[in-house]
Amino acid sequence: MAALRRAGVLTFLVDIPPAALGFRAEARLWMSVRPSRLTAVATAMAEHPEVPLVALTTGPTNLLAAVNCRDSVDLARYLTGRIAALDAIRSIETAPVIRTVKRAGTLLPRPAR
Repeated sequence: MAALRRAGVLTFLVDIPPAALGFRAEARLWMSVRPSRLTAVATAMAEHPEVPLVALTTGPTNLLAAVNCRDSVDLARYLTGRIAALDAIRSIETAPVIRTVKRAGTLLPRPAR
């Protein structure tokens, strides 16, 4: 295993649920961005600490982002501040995550009631 790690063949990725780190407001953003600015907007968003995932897509929207914020006030601040400053975004659909059933290949245990 050590040789595989040194060769760069084997890496470890740790997927920690955002709530365990105090990020209680997760959302997915589907955006329509001017094509000539798509890469620039994606690159800018990739620098935001709130964003663990940015992906260029096809279909009704051409950019997808996952966002993790401390709470709904922080999410609103992010959307109306940092995202609003990216003027190449033509439209955005924000979908708050209400419950994650599966993350990174493992079924999550159901919360006790």
